[in-house]
Amino acid sequence: MMTTNSTAVTTPGSAVLQHRSPLSRYLTEQIGLILDGLAGLREGTDPVHDTRVAIRRTRSTLRVFRQQVDPVAGPALEEELKWFAGTLGDVRDVQVQRQRLRDALDEMPELLVLGPVGSRINLDLRGIEAPARERVSEAMETTRYLDLVTELQRWSAAPPVLPGANAKRLRSTAGKAGVRADRRLKAALESDDDELLHRARKAAKRARYANELLQLDGSSGKVKRNIEHYKQIQSVLGDMQDTVVARTMLRQLGAAAGTTPGENGFTFGFLYAREEQLARQCRRDVAEL
Repeated sequence: MMTTNSTAVTTPGSAVLQHRSPLSRYLTEQIGLILDGLAGLREGTDPVHDTRVAIRRTRSTLRVFRQQVDPVAGPALEEELKWFAGTLGDVRDVQVQRQRLRDALDEMPELLVLGPVGSRINLDLRGIEAPARERVSEAMETTRYLDLVTELQRWSAAPPVLPGANAKRLRSTAGKAGVRADRRLKAALESDDDELLHRARKAAKRARYANELLQLDGSSGKVKRNIEHYKQIQSVLGDMQDTVVARTMLRQLGAAAGTTPGENGFTFGFLYAREEQLARQCRRDVAEL
């Protein structure tokens, strides 16, 4: 069993980091946060959300700036981070939906809550969360995971960024990420496909994180505006994606409640309709951004 000491990382001094390119500094920062999160998971502090965010930022950076990093090591690390993020994703989805459904229930008039709705939500979500957490624990005992930690430590000490990753080139690459995000959002809004909106959301994230990286070389008004713009898109489309996950769960919860003596599927149907309404509102909101 790997101890938490195996995820310890010696971070280069700040004076050294200041002489690195913004790309190297951003990768060092995010990978350090990932390693901290992995140590926290070992210690039982449950930093699932923060760890996933740091992984997402690292993966996004490796993808957007792939021509500025080692062409072999970069894609390989991104693939392994995608694997581990997937194991954390199931846990995080349950956390988000539990809070989302609890808040929705708290806002509903008591007359519309028929049967032990809160108990059904807690029981069924625990049934999803427990095996999801077990899969995370099992993944962290594999050779694949240990190799990932070793590679993260190597990147944290010296990210394999290629020569020529100067500020001008980074700005150009970040600009292209913004163009792609805008194009995907436009195409998604012209369709009724939730999957296209999900893809637009991911593109907006990449554009946001690329501009965050540029901030390490000094913030301009344009960079700040870009960050805020893509953050808003990400937030609205994130809410919409949550409605997609919620509707899937509510169908399952309602079906189980509707066939169980002493329970009733009415409230779950009401909550489902609420999520559909929220999804329509999200689509209207993002079209105005």
